[in-house]
Amino acid sequence: MNPIVKAWPFKGWAMDAIGQIHPKSSKGHKYILVATDFFTKWVKAIPLKQVTQVEVIEFIEKNIIHQFGLPESIMTNLGTAFVGEAVQAATRNWGIRMVQSTPYNPQSNGQAEASNKVIKGILEKMIDKNPKEWHSLLSNSLWVYRTSKRSATQTRPFALTYGHDAVLPLEISVKSLRVVGHAEWSEDEYEQAMTQELDDPDEVRLGALDRLKAQKVVVARVYNKRTKAKSFGVEDLVWKTILPLGSKDPKFGKWSPTWEGPFLVHQVLGKGAYKLSDQNGRVYDSSINGRFLKKYYPTVREMAER
Repeated sequence: MNPIVKAWPFKGWAMDAIGQIHPKSSKGHKYILVATDFFTKWVKAIPLKQVTQVEVIEFIEKNIIHQFGLPESIMTNLGTAFVGEAVQAATRNWGIRMVQSTPYNPQSNGQAEASNKVIKGILEKMIDKNPKEWHSLLSNSLWVYRTSKRSATQTRPFALTYGHDAVLPLEISVKSLRVVGHAEWSEDEYEQAMTQELDDPDEVRLGALDRLKAQKVVVARVYNKRTKAKSFGVEDLVWKTILPLGSKDPKFGKWSPTWEGPFLVHQVLGKGAYKLSDQNGRVYDSSINGRFLKKYYPTVREMAER
């Protein structure tokens, strides 16, 4: 496992779609398009009725480029709305490198999945009484996320983005020391504080970068230790995990199989990735990580029938 670490804010984003969401919102929204900056963990999200290439292009332009500048790269899954020609043409024109994760290696776009999980968790707590109004509470959930300390950086996304912590509504209502102190500053004191604030973000961000790198090293070490490397050769017969993990066949319920196949290894791509084909020779477009494969051995019955 080689975790992604972007060395500065807004150089790389992870993008994904949550949905379909049930129930859909009172306005007909069924999806949430989410993008997370790898460094600051700042999240942008909008509700959508459909996730199309047009929506993705508009989101990148309005919510990423116009607000944070051109990123170097955006990581997505292999969904049609992310890999279609219109999106590829637009991002090429902007000079953005699109990186696709494989659907069989969830760690490859783990940042998007982590953000999705948190956003969904916050929304679920907010919509208890009005589940169809989740679209109107999305902004609130993003506020909670952005002003909460993230474990990877030990800093709030808001602070890493703007160089200082947000003033929370509670601080206004109870007149916190910070709010009272700011109100009493002279013009010179305020100017000095602003100058200091402009110098501070780089120090804060460098500290966050050190923590981010350290955490990624620990996560990778634990992951690699627990995950036994698997190696397959061309034309090996293999079983493939049925994805997404935990999928249930309505006919079998909890007795649903977890593996399918056999498949043939068509190509070894390196770094633990493979391309498969069925036994009729049809090659599958998507690659798969070896973690989700296992060697196929014929059953006693199959051997007897040969």
